[in-house]
Amino acid sequence: MKNQWQKGKLIGRGTFGSVYVATNRKTGALCAMKEAEAFSDDPKSAECIRQLEQEIKVLSQLKHPNIVQYFGSEIVEDKFYIYLEYVHPGSMNKYVREHCGAITEWVLRSFTRHILSGLAYLHSKKTIHRDIKGANLLVDSAGVVKLADFGMAKHLTGHVADLSLKGSPYWMAPELMQAVVQKDNSVEVAFAVDIWSLGCTIIEMFTGKPPWSEYEGAAAMFKVMTDTPPIPETLSAEGKDFLRLCFIRNPAERPSASMLLDHRFLKNL
Repeated sequence: MKNQWQKGKLIGRGTFGSVYVATNRKTGALCAMKEAEAFSDDPKSAECIRQLEQEIKVLSQLKHPNIVQYFGSEIVEDKFYIYLEYVHPGSMNKYVREHCGAITEWVLRSFTRHILSGLAYLHSKKTIHRDIKGANLLVDSAGVVKLADFGMAKHLTGHVADLSLKGSPYWMAPELMQAVVQKDNSVEVAFAVDIWSLGCTIIEMFTGKPPWSEYEGAAAMFKVMTDTPPIPETLSAEGKDFLRLCFIRNPAERPSASMLLDHRFLKNL
């Protein structure tokens, strides 16, 4: 890997560091290059490295058209680099901002099917994403959506899922906050957190904002624990039914990703 990639322009900043477009010196191919401080006494920096290592561990085991592809990683001097598939124009929330009003229900159905295909594959590999939202989905110029940002992802081993409070409140499943998962620790129930987040992401894609976005931190968490997100009136009957299934409060009754792929909302595309 050493010096195979030439760093180009900055395309994003995250908690872990920065993301650049990089060019392959031999082939001219492009990739997304994540750069972080490799050696730092700062506890925040150490946590970032831990998340990046977690992302490598998960992504290196995955290969699917709706999941961002991992190419490799290396440490050069005091910097830690991860090389990933470059998906242009970029994140879903940027797409929604720039093409507001252009996300018709047909586009919504197509995007939803891509996300679900990636989730069904991920869950078949006994892995939960835990942070599905517009900022962590990438859209390419052909309208293909890919799951990205696996820093929160968790690979489940055995029959028990020990889930902690991870993710972003507006997209977070209520059982994570209510710790229902502690009572029913089965692996199958754990995957349901991604399905709830998918429902919130569909609302985000369709309306430009996630559910409860008018509330701040603690108030938003209270809303998630006590209410079900309002379903947009302008959605078709199939769309409303699909969202109702995503928002079944009992995670054991929420349909799996592969079951939802057969829903009529995603048929006849």
